[in-house]
Amino acid sequence: MIKFERKKLIIDFLKEKGISYNEVLSEKLNIPMSTLRRDLNDLLKEGLINKMHGGVEYNDSSLVMEDFFESKINNNIDEKILIAKKAIKLIKKNESIFIDSGSNGFYVCKFLPKDLNLKIVTNSIYNVLELMKQGHQKVYLLGGKFKPVTGAIIGYEAIQSLANYSFDKAFIGINAIDEQFNLYTTNSEHAQVKIEIIKCSKQTYGLADSSKFNKKSFYLFAREDKVNLIRK
Repeated sequence: MIKFERKKLIIDFLKEKGISYNEVLSEKLNIPMSTLRRDLNDLLKEGLINKMHGGVEYNDSSLVMEDFFESKINNNIDEKILIAKKAIKLIKKNESIFIDSGSNGFYVCKFLPKDLNLKIVTNSIYNVLELMKQGHQKVYLLGGKFKPVTGAIIGYEAIQSLANYSFDKAFIGINAIDEQFNLYTTNSEHAQVKIEIIKCSKQTYGLADSSKFNKKSFYLFAREDKVNLIRK
């Protein structure tokens, strides 16, 4: 079997299964492990798969995958600043607000005036550091599981602690918005936190730069009637 045929077999198998261990691929497709590793390296360079520990997954380019926070804050900066300033105009003095993890939320923290005297809750260590840098005094960080990729606090403890809050306004991050304006995030743990935020907020706003639109991600957490979008 020539390389092209092997690679097509691998991709067709992964399209159906999504994820597979290397040993399973080798056995099911009858490809020696040494040959399979070379083919997988080629497919990785071509952007058709993602490597995991002991296995691979099909890279569906129509799905938005989670990226590192440090990378996201350097994309679409001018647009994110404009969105942040639109969000800030909606905030009144002495309100209680929630600012979600993510690069759009970070820019809200960066430009949020301290003289608004807000009570601010967040699930992002990056947001906390930026808010303290800007001189805000009433800043609260949710407890829970720390996710290094996003700098977010997620999980059962975060959801439980959110149930004790009532926010005037919440500003949540969105990874993808499809043509029907359904809102997505990259995993169920982030989604459950966002769902709880919407429940305990009088008004919820979604922060979405142009890179988010006409795409999907792994988990649908809200439809357009639940969240007011702030965009460029």
